[in-house]
Amino acid sequence: MSNDFFTTSNRIKQTPFTSRNEQAGVKKHSVYNNTLIPTIFKSLKSDYLHLIKYVQLWDVCCQKVIEIKGKKALSLVRFLFCRDFTKVVPGRAYYAPIVNFEGGLLNDPVVFCISEERFFISLSDSDLFNWISAINHGMKFNAQVIETDIFTIAVQGPKSEKVMVKTLGIEIKNIKFFNFKEFNFNNEDIFISKTGFSKQSGYEILFSNPNTGTLLWDLIMKDGQEFNIKVGCPNMIERVESNLLSYGNEMNNKNLPQDCGLGKYCNLDTDNNFIGKPVLLKQREIGFKKSMFTVKFDFEGINKPPFYSNLPVFLKNEHIGKATSIVWSPKHSKYIGFLIADKNIEQNINDYTIMDKIGFDVVEII
Repeated sequence: MSNDFFTTSNRIKQTPFTSRNEQAGVKKHSVYNNTLIPTIFKSLKSDYLHLIKYVQLWDVCCQKVIEIKGKKALSLVRFLFCRDFTKVVPGRAYYAPIVNFEGGLLNDPVVFCISEERFFISLSDSDLFNWISAINHGMKFNAQVIETDIFTIAVQGPKSEKVMVKTLGIEIKNIKFFNFKEFNFNNEDIFISKTGFSKQSGYEILFSNPNTGTLLWDLIMKDGQEFNIKVGCPNMIERVESNLLSYGNEMNNKNLPQDCGLGKYCNLDTDNNFIGKPVLLKQREIGFKKSMFTVKFDFEGINKPPFYSNLPVFLKNEHIGKATSIVWSPKHSKYIGFLIADKNIEQNINDYTIMDKIGFDVVEII
């Protein structure tokens, strides 16, 4: 693969679909979990407009999958994650933050419960394998922790169900949001979940055999032609409009889940003990000071770039934090982005400015 922006190496992995992304005209990539992920095909806005109206097929093999299995698998999962897995249900997928011993976010993966003795952890952009392995051995859970070769593709967009039904059958309609089912394709068992990194409705497909994946990819593209399918990728405009946070962009291990609006996924009032719980309980007694806001901005510049990242935020000339993922929103006809700030931000909204050299002023909290 050739790229004008970086040099690939063994540390940056291609996927079974890198060549198909190139054939589809991918213009830009990023690196996510040491793996290539497309970021733009035609343009950020054009990709967005197509996604919210039609259907796209995404290569998201960068969502690395860790498998935990064995008799103590559930016990290990309950100790690792903030979310309460006491009443875990096979066939369900769970959005589940994981924190360190100081309560700082390490990742916000989706956990697939295959059974009470087998789980898939689909990662956002930070490695957890060494962390989970160390906890497993150090705390003597003696579960099996496996860095799998499971790949993921996604079918996203309002017409995604029609494409999936045509390719894989009417049973697709029975999959509820954040649930998954096992299917057989090309003599391989694959998992299909009603999940994905968009709010446009869609599915993710997990499989182990690259040949099965490419056969399925080509069939989905063929069946999707009548629905105007295109090869696409997670879109920054759509995710910010949909309030979907990105680990490493909006939050990192310096943030508590409650700083990022993820407190509802931290079950502090159960008997289950998990890593970081004592710190989060102590902070709750003091009071959680920060929260995540989606904010509209005014722009005084002439040439509007597609997006900004990590712009300093000031309150009466005092630097108080940063705004992230600031992007032009066709829906709001303004720039929008995320802001971690004190919970009383609404009382001081007119006093906040974003890096006066850029010319942003906060005008409204969405």
